[in-house]
Amino acid sequence: MVVLRSRTTSGMDSAPPGDIRVADPHAVIEALVRRPFFWRPDRALPLVLVVGRDGGPFDAARRLAAPFEDSLPHATVRAGEHDTLDELVAALAGEHGQLGKPVGGSFLPPPRFPLVQFVLWARRQRDEPSPGVAWPPDPRSRTGQEEFKDRLKDWRRGRYGGDRGRRTAADFLGRAATTWVPVGTLAAWWLGGSSDLVGLIPWALGVLVAVIGTAIQAMLSIRGSFFNGWFGKQPYLTRKRFERLPKYALRIAGASDAEVERLLVHALCQDLRQAYQKWLIPWPSWGRGLYAMLVLDARWSGDVNERFLRTLEETVEETGLLPPLLVLAAVPESFAPGSRPVTAGPLADLPALVTTWRTAARRRVPPLRLMVRAPATPPDDDYRPRLLGSRMRAIGYWCVMALLLIGPVVLLGRIQQDRNAHCGGLSWVERTGGECVGVVNADGPAPGGLFSSKEITELVARIDHNNALAREAGTYVSVVLFGEYSVAQDRNDSAFVGARAELTAVEEYQRGVSGAPRLQVLVANAGTNFQQGRRTAELVSEMAAEDPRVLGVIGFQRSVRGVKEAIGTLHEAKIPMLVTTATADRLGYLPDGAGGSGPGYPSPYVFRLGPSNQRQARLAARFAHDRLLDGVDRPSAVIVQDQTDDDDYTNNLADDYAEEAGAVGITVGDRVAYKDRGTGMDLAVSRACAQGPDLLLYAGRAADFLDFLRYVEGKDCGRAPIKVLAGDDVIKAVANSGAVIGDYRRVRVYYAALASRELWRGGAATPTGFVQSLLDARDPKHPNESDDNLILSYDAAKLFYERVNAAYRGGLPSRGDVLYQISLVSPRDRWNGSSGVISFGAAAHEPEDKAIAILRVNDSGGSEVAVRCGRLATTEPQDTREICRDLDGDAGERTATNAPVAAPSARPPVNPPVNPPVGPVASASTREEAAGPGR
Repeated sequence: MVVLRSRTTSGMDSAPPGDIRVADPHAVIEALVRRPFFWRPDRALPLVLVVGRDGGPFDAARRLAAPFEDSLPHATVRAGEHDTLDELVAALAGEHGQLGKPVGGSFLPPPRFPLVQFVLWARRQRDEPSPGVAWPPDPRSRTGQEEFKDRLKDWRRGRYGGDRGRRTAADFLGRAATTWVPVGTLAAWWLGGSSDLVGLIPWALGVLVAVIGTAIQAMLSIRGSFFNGWFGKQPYLTRKRFERLPKYALRIAGASDAEVERLLVHALCQDLRQAYQKWLIPWPSWGRGLYAMLVLDARWSGDVNERFLRTLEETVEETGLLPPLLVLAAVPESFAPGSRPVTAGPLADLPALVTTWRTAARRRVPPLRLMVRAPATPPDDDYRPRLLGSRMRAIGYWCVMALLLIGPVVLLGRIQQDRNAHCGGLSWVERTGGECVGVVNADGPAPGGLFSSKEITELVARIDHNNALAREAGTYVSVVLFGEYSVAQDRNDSAFVGARAELTAVEEYQRGVSGAPRLQVLVANAGTNFQQGRRTAELVSEMAAEDPRVLGVIGFQRSVRGVKEAIGTLHEAKIPMLVTTATADRLGYLPDGAGGSGPGYPSPYVFRLGPSNQRQARLAARFAHDRLLDGVDRPSAVIVQDQTDDDDYTNNLADDYAEEAGAVGITVGDRVAYKDRGTGMDLAVSRACAQGPDLLLYAGRAADFLDFLRYVEGKDCGRAPIKVLAGDDVIKAVANSGAVIGDYRRVRVYYAALASRELWRGGAATPTGFVQSLLDARDPKHPNESDDNLILSYDAAKLFYERVNAAYRGGLPSRGDVLYQISLVSPRDRWNGSSGVISFGAAAHEPEDKAIAILRVNDSGGSEVAVRCGRLATTEPQDTREICRDLDGDAGERTATNAPVAAPSARPPVNPPVNPPVGPVASASTREEAAGPGR
């Protein structure tokens, strides 16, 4: 052994404190007590035995420990201070023990010693007999067990009194909460599933899990039950299986001193290990950066301090339980080294000794003794340890605690916000206001609660069922049905009636598809009045960019601003579109020129199935002049118009009425307007009737049509019958309320029809299978649906799928292939649909010579064809009557000189010149109002 030396050179100060190769003894001690990084295992610590004469060893040990005693759990025990080992352990780890006192600047609670304190309590009971009872009682006696049970309850109640008890309870509650708050939050999230909103029950259950878990863990920790199972796993006075704790305490009270001493020392080591153990659940041990330290004066032979030291060494070697405790013990030179080899040497060689000792420690349990000789001059005690790392570790622990307490709730809140924003976490859906807009069933069946209408919810569910069958088949393509489906269920609302008819038709066609590829229908909700049309189209475009099976979009039932914006967005994404009942004249046109000031050009990706407003207005004006107002010298009309700002349909139809009526010689008076769901309808009808017109032209929506007729029926609008001619949108009101309209005595109602089952009655052409099901005399399908939405939507789904089939060659076709196949539906290769012959123009993909009719509502509320133009089947000759001639006007002359190439993968369309068929067409009407020679 070499004499311990103090520091003599300043160069030692600059050495890193974690490097044990430095010669400064304090730096070595600092390196020993500093815990390794969190992810590395804890190191074994030696019993540093300082030998020498007189008081030199204890003075040297105390000076080595002095710089650290305020920074870590620390205890100093002088020689002769305690008479028994029980008293010594109580001074170290009792309820007021030195190792359990708070450590300033550590930011952590001190270690707790529930095992030691239980053994000490049980041992004290031996010295506190009950009057009249043999003491200590027999462990097998019922009386003794009941006595100890009552004493144990009293001890637990009074163990932590006053403020200390509250701090202890708060500490353990906080520790438990960091485990159970995340668990409860996870439970709330998991129980919430994929629903649109995590409801009250999942939240309540999550809170219940967190509260119950926290309470149970905290109670078990405070009572000590969380750790007491250890008594049954250790070798000294082992607790028997199923042995109740009071009985075990009674057995400890009556045990020999030698047995209890070994149990106490072993329990002290275990309590320290639990204080430093890296638990899976958050525990202050995560943040402890410095091991505990014990300075012991064991120079007196036979003293209790020496017995503690030997017992500590023996129990560690017997159990392999190395305590996280650095012991600096002053021992006499005669201290026996023991039977195992000892790592020994001078203090100057302490770094090398530690390295050698650690090498042995890695093998198993090393010889704990590391002996050094005290110097004649004690080492300095003005060393300043560098403890920033350990404090940062403690702060890191509290950050983790805060994160575990606050983070899960915040994260769940953010997840919930995202789920709410995406209507239950749907990939291509966003919540806007109270509506879920986007593709509602792209991820699977649409969740419940997305739509306010039960009927729409059921129809979407049927589509989802068909989609599941399509996906099971393996080979399928997807089409997006673009509409407004969050409208309230109202049979008088044209938007609802149209949406229901669209879904009905598409679901029926999809259900009948059984070949390869199968058809998946993705429902895109653009919100009430298509107000979120642009955003919905963006979501559809993003989805299509990731899913090559999405080959087209159908729908767009109304000519409003949102539909116009959606078409522009889908045009940029180069997605083919089949437009059903949106009839505004330039709906598919895109702006060109600087700032969009040019005339615009038709999108090559848009194909319209229904006739335009101009076509129906021209036929309506001719029909009114030639049939309804025949014989009137100077016929006049007043247009009643819905002037809602973003409704392109009503504003455009009113303009077309005025232009076409004037062209046939009908004087059009001042227009009268109402706005926003019939606001001002009474005043509008009064102003219209005041002009004394021969005809009222209605350019409004179906939702307001019954109110309009009611006011007309009740006002003085001239000699009855008062003739009303309305646009195609009112077919939705007629479908639901035809009987009410037929009951009016002073009003005779006519309206344009884009597509109607009534056009096929009378054998004008052989109806398609779908139309035959609508005309079935015994059980007609969908008798109350809006025929134009129903039939044109069916045609759109059928045309899309048949064109996909034409492009399908065993592999998935591209959107360019589908676009090319649709463009081939031209005068050369017309397509027979349930709405009549479909043929698209070459430049603007407008329907050419599309079937259109004026229908009359009869007294029974049914609809009858007054006049029909356009062919229902390719076998019909072209209608040459004057009333039907050139109904499309300049639509066929519109050019697309500025239109871009449709799609890189699309082949150039082949559209030969129109082949006009020849031959007369019989009039579609035999009714009195439509009588007269064809022109």
